[in-house]
Amino acid sequence: MKLLSVLLLVASAMALAGCSMNTPAYSAKERFAQINRNTAYQSTAMSDDTDWFMLSRPSNQETIWNVYHR
Repeated sequence: MKLLSVLLLVASAMALAGCSMNTPAYSAKERFAQINRNTAYQSTAMSDDTDWFMLSRPSNQETIWNVYHR
């Protein structure tokens, strides 16, 4: 219990000090948005690979990805 309270105290001090994911190029909000976009893309790719491996998608030539051709 002491360890948990110390960790919460350190985490709140870091958040108040402004060192939670702030980088010189991006704010914390922009950085979390980048992380969330990357995580969403990776999870979509992982489920696509799993469907391909398990053969749970019908066989056709159409892609499920949003592809824009010029």
